[in-house]
Amino acid sequence: MRVRKIGTLVFDSNTNIIVDADAQDAPGVGFHINRLDDPQPFAVEIAFKRATRQQALEAVNALARELFSYAQRRQNNHLAIAGGAPVFIEDAAGGVTLLSYLRDSSVTLPGVETTATGVIARARVTGVLVSSFIDYSYATTSISLLKPYERRLVTLNSTSDAHLYKNSLKHVFSSMSGLYNALLAIETLESATATSRINVVNPTSVTYGITLESWNANWATLTRANFSSATNGTITYDVPAGLPKDAYRLFIEIFCPTTPAIGAVYNVAWDGQPTVYETISGDRSWYTPALISTEGVSFSVTLNVEGVPNGTLVMPLVLIPLDGVYVWNAVTPPTLSFFRVIARQRAGAAPLLAFPNGIVYGSPEFISGRYIAVFNGAMATNITSAAADLSIYSNRIEPAAFA
Repeated sequence: MRVRKIGTLVFDSNTNIIVDADAQDAPGVGFHINRLDDPQPFAVEIAFKRATRQQALEAVNALARELFSYAQRRQNNHLAIAGGAPVFIEDAAGGVTLLSYLRDSSVTLPGVETTATGVIARARVTGVLVSSFIDYSYATTSISLLKPYERRLVTLNSTSDAHLYKNSLKHVFSSMSGLYNALLAIETLESATATSRINVVNPTSVTYGITLESWNANWATLTRANFSSATNGTITYDVPAGLPKDAYRLFIEIFCPTTPAIGAVYNVAWDGQPTVYETISGDRSWYTPALISTEGVSFSVTLNVEGVPNGTLVMPLVLIPLDGVYVWNAVTPPTLSFFRVIARQRAGAAPLLAFPNGIVYGSPEFISGRYIAVFNGAMATNITSAAADLSIYSNRIEPAAFA
């Protein structure tokens, strides 16, 4: 780890990080795959070389004052970072581009020594970095015209196979009148040839008063159940044996065009799974009743819906793996126009926000390599021209620079 700057202190021939005789870099802070976005311990020893002892000690005083001053206010309009001195390290190309913020600092003075060329004061600085180092410039990936329930494989723009990325996003909907609850899933993929594990299962049979409607979702022909004249009914889904063996979160969308009466409920069950009951709400359409594990055999899922208004739409089952997939759930009054998720480390505004005002559930950022899969879980009564545009903003992470 080559530290190039702390606060306004730029390292040069007279002020620099101490390394041992065999090292070019200071020890890193560590690369922890399950804690990559967590605070990281930080420790370096700095040598201040000055003409006199007083000048060397004043340099240490200036460093301590600066660390204190930076801790008193949020830096660079980053609302989610409660103070801290900016710490810049060198990237692989030698540029001073990778940044984090140092909080809860302490300064100790291991020694002051006189040499033939001046006085050297050694200051040890310890503290906590708010997160791993990232490049605060970002690359933008625009994903246009996502259809309802479309799953699309995406290569992030201006990215490399050698790096990780901390990503923010903005999801914008068009021609989706009445939308009040949208789900977005982003799966990290290990290579360009990897297969997404996000799957959907179409209904295979419905009871009287329910009609099946199909649409092209660009990656598959999907089918929804429309309670055209019924208020109660049963929908059956056949989960195929060919699904990848995995543990999935079961997502069910029940889109009510108007608020259902009190007492509206659904229940879902399959072989080996006790029946799960849940109230159907007028302010959300997405439900997550259970986990499903697939074992290479087919089985049927039965969904009973009661007390919903005519025109209610029940969608294909959505199976999202427990691991490696970020999920956001935005809930607003109709009509949901957009929601955004800004990485905390660089957020200059509310990290999670929806319009009109509502709630966004999910992670305040996502970390990925170059390849991802996205799933657009948004539905409306009329989807003839429905679409969503997703913008992703990627900040580079170079583990070798700080590990």
